[in-house]
Amino acid sequence: MAVVIALDSFKGSLSAAKASRALAQGIEEVVPEEEVIVLPIADGGDGLIDCLNESFLAQGWKLQSLWVTGPYSKKVKASYLLKEKNAFIEMARSSGLTLVGNDQKRPLLSTTYGLGEVITDAVNRGATTLYIGLGGSATNDLGLGCMQALGVDLWTEDHQLIAQPFKSGDLLKLKEISTEKFESKFCNVKVVAVCDVSNVLLGEKGATEVFGPQKGLRSEEIWQIESAMIQAAALLKEYFGKDYSETHGAGAAGGMGAALMWFFDAKVENGIDTVLDLLQFENALKKAQFVITGEGSFDEQSLSGKAPLGVLKMAKAHGQSISLVAGRIRVSEKTFRDLGFDSFFSIRDIAASDEESFLNAKELLIELGRLWAQKHLKAQKIINLK
Repeated sequence: MAVVIALDSFKGSLSAAKASRALAQGIEEVVPEEEVIVLPIADGGDGLIDCLNESFLAQGWKLQSLWVTGPYSKKVKASYLLKEKNAFIEMARSSGLTLVGNDQKRPLLSTTYGLGEVITDAVNRGATTLYIGLGGSATNDLGLGCMQALGVDLWTEDHQLIAQPFKSGDLLKLKEISTEKFESKFCNVKVVAVCDVSNVLLGEKGATEVFGPQKGLRSEEIWQIESAMIQAAALLKEYFGKDYSETHGAGAAGGMGAALMWFFDAKVENGIDTVLDLLQFENALKKAQFVITGEGSFDEQSLSGKAPLGVLKMAKAHGQSISLVAGRIRVSEKTFRDLGFDSFFSIRDIAASDEESFLNAKELLIELGRLWAQKHLKAQKIINLK
């Protein structure tokens, strides 16, 4: 029976693919005869294309690349996956925080315009169904930069057209929209928004108040943008005759979730469930006795439906033993047991410091792979021999 390894990214250290392969290397060093299946995962945020790429290319998908407007208007090279009439797009590749240095955050100047350019390219190549991974964004423009790139006209109170690209700060002067050019090209396009959060658009659990600080918004700017977001949401509600501001997922990616609902009537799906389905994860589980999942930091936020819990749920449904491997663990042992994990391993437990955990994550994951194999596979083989 095989071991399935399905790790999410260790942010700041390793991609999901590199983390999963490092753990696999450690296991194979101890039990080289054991079959190890590596299936990196993501839950809708950055790293989505990386985790799907290898599996999708084998299924006939092609990676398309193009230069687009980045989160702060400089050109960046983005890519997405395309197969016939289907496209899989990762928002973070055009509008992500990873494209911005920690000391360079200017959230009021951020835009999702580049995502609109990616969508346009995919549709021009024949795509009619778009899966768009939301998460890891540097933006808070209610997705209107994206919609502007798709042909939506955005106007000020004195009927001045807002210049391209529309930025988060432009929410303060938005008073009118027009979708005629947008509808002529995109009216038959179906969008599925894939995300790992259930936040609404507005209020204390909304896009700006929850995620604004990590994008660099200061306290006074949060109040400004929240007020402007309320006005913009009211404008969109009146224009479309629908209110998505309180819909779960509307607050994803600085309001991009809500924009896709209003302009595309998008369906919102849980990120990890969609990814596991696309990876045909259940088929891999049929061959497995053990499953290992994890991410960089397993904490209270992880309990709200992040990638490892999606893997846990599916593994338990198939009766497999499941372990968690993380860079650091910030929940109690009782929580792990209550969730259903059979064992858990942390890089921080074997690293000399937090700094080493980040700098030597690959080598430490290899060592955790060895430790896991010693506990779960070597011990079992000894028992079987007896």
